[in-house]
Amino acid sequence: MRRREAEHPFYRPLWIRVCLTGVLLVWTALEWANGEPFWGIMTSAAAVWAIWSFFLAYDPDATGAKAQVSGNGTAANDTETSERN
Repeated sequence: MRRREAEHPFYRPLWIRVCLTGVLLVWTALEWANGEPFWGIMTSAAAVWAIWSFFLAYDPDATGAKAQVSGNGTAANDTETSERN
């Protein structure tokens, strides 16, 4: 997932980000408990990425601004100024 995809409005609610990260952490623990080092490393990397992108580097203001973009690619507030010009 690219960085811009992590700012999708779907991820804006905290409970979704917590649940997704929690699932990854539980999956990581299961892989290590079952003695699967390859999959343990893979899921650990995904969990670390989720923690980084959903909590440490997450910008809720950027997500809110993208949610206000209308269908033609302009922000909702910009349509008034473009109509006057």
